Amino acid sequence: MNNNEFLVLGAGIQGICIALELAKQGKYVTIIDQDTIPFNRASLRNEGKVHLGIVYMNDPTFATPKLMLKASMEFRKSLERWIGDKSYHLGLSNPFYYLVAKDSFLNPEELEMRYQKMEEIFNDYTSKHADWDYLGTKPSYLTKRVSDEKANELFGDEVVQAAFETAEYSVDTELLKKYLTEALLSNPRISFCPNHHIKNISRNNEMLTVSGFVGNKEFRFEAEQVINATWEGKFALDESFGVAKPKDLLHRLKYRVMVKIDPSLLERPSATMVIGKYGDVVIKKDGTAYLSWYPAGCLGWSTEISPPETWNEVSRGIVSEEKANALSSIFLEEIEKWFPGINKSITYLVDGAPIVAYGKTDVDDSNSKLHDRTNIGLRTYGGNYHSIDTGKLTTAPMFAVESVKSILNCVYS
Repeated sequence: MNNNEFLVLGAGIQGICIALELAKQGKYVTIIDQDTIPFNRASLRNEGKVHLGIVYMNDPTFATPKLMLKASMEFRKSLERWIGDKSYHLGLSNPFYYLVAKDSFLNPEELEMRYQKMEEIFNDYTSKHADWDYLGTKPSYLTKRVSDEKANELFGDEVVQAAFETAEYSVDTELLKKYLTEALLSNPRISFCPNHHIKNISRNNEMLTVSGFVGNKEFRFEAEQVINATWEGKFALDESFGVAKPKDLLHRLKYRVMVKIDPSLLERPSATMVIGKYGDVVIKKDGTAYLSWYPAGCLGWSTEISPPETWNEVSRGIVSEEKANALSSIFLEEIEKWFPGINKSITYLVDGAPIVAYGKTDVDDSNSKLHDRTNIGLRTYGGNYHSIDTGKLTTAPMFAVESVKSILNCVYS
């Protein structure tokens, strides 16, 4: 039995940032994870985009874009609290162009109107926050429509009907992992416990008990405060504590293909196609790229409280050679139609990770709840069990700072 004041469950980006912020506030923290090393699952195996809100233009309330914009402006500044000046060196990708597909359910004119609304929100935010920055940059605009001639020159006219230049970037998730893991493992106030598979959370008077297995051996931690910062396992752990499964919970398994690109593409912009079942190309400065193609790469769909165990290997980067080759082939073939030259790339990695969100229908449905990402953040039960729905990589650092402040106010008020 181990006794702790603060016990953090999950060593992805959310759990690590919370542990580091608690330590910064002078607290001793134990953080446990099912993997052998921190930051080795969904936090690592994604495109690393720090959203400015512009991909969420199908939220008519603009609540999701506003949340993402705020989180993106807090992203680097929050990381600076734990990794210092490294927060200025996150391996930014080439900036994104947003490509309007010919069968997008919002046409270029509709998108342009909504982007203008986002521009107003952006200008209002920056006018009220003198110390703002976006990943160390200070863009003068979020989006700008490019000429049809330029769009056609860069992306062809087979799939794309219009293009918008944007100020949005992705960060290198490998670098993010390196910096945050180093900070976590070197912090004398934090103890990291790997290979801990949590099965149950219960109350014992004023204390909480977290139990499970390390291999075949049972473990039990007692803690005054427990913060559930897991990802696809969060809701099953919540349920073990008596928190009901949320309505319309959805897990999707999405694969990515990592490639070495032809030198002719080094100066090309990154690209996201909108709005529907499409994909992304993230061009990195080191000559590699992240590829996604949703119609072929979303290969898991589960409305259960936790996704199938069969997704576990993919989440740790284990994919059969046959599946990797098949996915690589179709990704390169389909993306070539709107990103000419990508089929000259050499694949070096195929893996994937679960996406946790809420909805009954997919992203090609304009009424899908997947276009709304506002039902996220911290929830506290009984004063000392705290569960965080991270939502997106973008929101994790901001949520860590806000959540720790809320938790400490709750504990010491």
